[in-house]
Amino acid sequence: MICDKTIDFPDWDSSDKNSCVVDYCTKLMDSVRKESCGKTVFCREGTWQIYEIMKDISEGNGKNGDMELLQELLENTKNYADCEMTRKASNTCIELLQSHEDEWEKHQKRKICSNLVCKGMYTLYVDPMLCDGCGKCMFSCISKAIQGGENMIHVIDTQLCSKSLQCINVCPKNAIKKAGAIKPKLPTEPIPVGSIEEKSEDQSGTTMRRRRRG
Repeated sequence: MICDKTIDFPDWDSSDKNSCVVDYCTKLMDSVRKESCGKTVFCREGTWQIYEIMKDISEGNGKNGDMELLQELLENTKNYADCEMTRKASNTCIELLQSHEDEWEKHQKRKICSNLVCKGMYTLYVDPMLCDGCGKCMFSCISKAIQGGENMIHVIDTQLCSKSLQCINVCPKNAIKKAGAIKPKLPTEPIPVGSIEEKSEDQSGTTMRRRRRG
């Protein structure tokens, strides 16, 4: 008897620039592995293994051979799982692997997420031209990764940052942004608001000029 369990999961929207196909598939298989009937090895172990490989790829920890193994696991799970939900999700992921092969390859080989969605492939920073030193991001940061003070341009310690994105949600100036492989040049410690006179960009990144005092 085929299991008829279902999950309420949105369809993939390729036009959404705030989404990532790798992140989407990872979350889809995470939901499936938690809700699967578990009657066959493909429903129990297959979904778990698929999720773990996708999770590694999305976090920048993909290894050689992951894509081939992922394709094989998805094909077997689609063909042999008892759970219709599991088979449908596996087929969806197979189609998205094929239709977005370049993006999967960027994640697995180059550690790049085009839309800066996958946490292992971007860092957060405070745009010093926009920050007004209000401190709201500091108080919202659960990992205490943001340094600053009143009327000081804040800075983010990327080693401590958990990327909860709470800081982005509370910043009234939209000063907290994501950076991929190309990192802007930023202050290494909090400096007074207004102490940066201008910035210009070239192929090497962002150049800042400190306003002279006195």
